[in-house]
Amino acid sequence: MKNIFKTFMAGLMVCALFACKPDETANTASAGIDNAHIYFFYQTSCPHCHHAAAYISSKYPNLKMIQADVRQADNFKLFLKCADKFKLDRNTLGTPLICMGNHYIMGWSDSDRVKFDSYVQKFK
Repeated sequence: MKNIFKTFMAGLMVCALFACKPDETANTASAGIDNAHIYFFYQTSCPHCHHAAAYISSKYPNLKMIQADVRQADNFKLFLKCADKFKLDRNTLGTPLICMGNHYIMGWSDSDRVKFDSYVQKFK
């Protein structure tokens, strides 16, 4: 019974991760990080990414953001451009990484929810 529940929860988390529909694809690394867009960099195996995606999709169901799985080469290049924009140390980069105008959130916790709610106001 525990395995069924775990499988169900894992499936639910994956669905939540993809609930926000991207307004563009992040399949080109030639694009830079544009302040007019929200970029959500994730890994499907990252539990913090799933928590962030679930929160964002439930609270902001119509929010447009570019979602990029960093395991894809072009998305990873865009991920590094975001890191460079904010002068983040490449040795300590993690997911989720959310780039929103002049702000970023790396990781996800209760305090990051508050930051996200504040930063997202200009994108609604």
